[in-house]
Amino acid sequence: MSPCTLYGAPRSVIEHLARYMNHAVNWEAISAIGQIVGALAVVISLIYLAREVRRNARAARMTAMESINQWLRELGEHPQLTEVWYRGIHDFDSLKGAEIVSFGSLVLQLFHIWVETYQQHLEGHLAPHVWRETELSLRDIIAYPGVQAWWRLRSHWFTEEFVKYVNQVQQTAGPPRLYREPMTDE
Repeated sequence: MSPCTLYGAPRSVIEHLARYMNHAVNWEAISAIGQIVGALAVVISLIYLAREVRRNARAARMTAMESINQWLRELGEHPQLTEVWYRGIHDFDSLKGAEIVSFGSLVLQLFHIWVETYQQHLEGHLAPHVWRETELSLRDIIAYPGVQAWWRLRSHWFTEEFVKYVNQVQQTAGPPRLYREPMTDE
């Protein structure tokens, strides 16, 4: 008796082909499962990434606020710094020796805080109200002649973009009023 054939092919070839087809179907199923697992991993990674970006933005906001609070605390805790600050913002040229260094350090710290906050704002990491508060404080402080004198001497330490921004704010700043200075129309 002759072995059963399909289109003239011997039975062993047909069995081999059937086993191969089952094997191929299993690889297709495994490939589909792998694609599903891969897609889930991408979705999970994107969710994790979004949470990390939000957490980092929150941390950046907190850092900016902590920096300004630390700066204010230093100023408030050291009366000699407060005196140098007050005199310096009104008349930079009246400062002598170590007072120039102290005042310069205070202003430099403050401008570094503003630079960091400015960058956070540009990157979209600051809430609008935090940026508005920062911008208002810059506008108030840059209005003082002593701060303007320091800025003319040291603005080259900052990026061109930030310098342009500060110069624009300075042009639109009103008269100094942060420390109850008399109004010019009084």
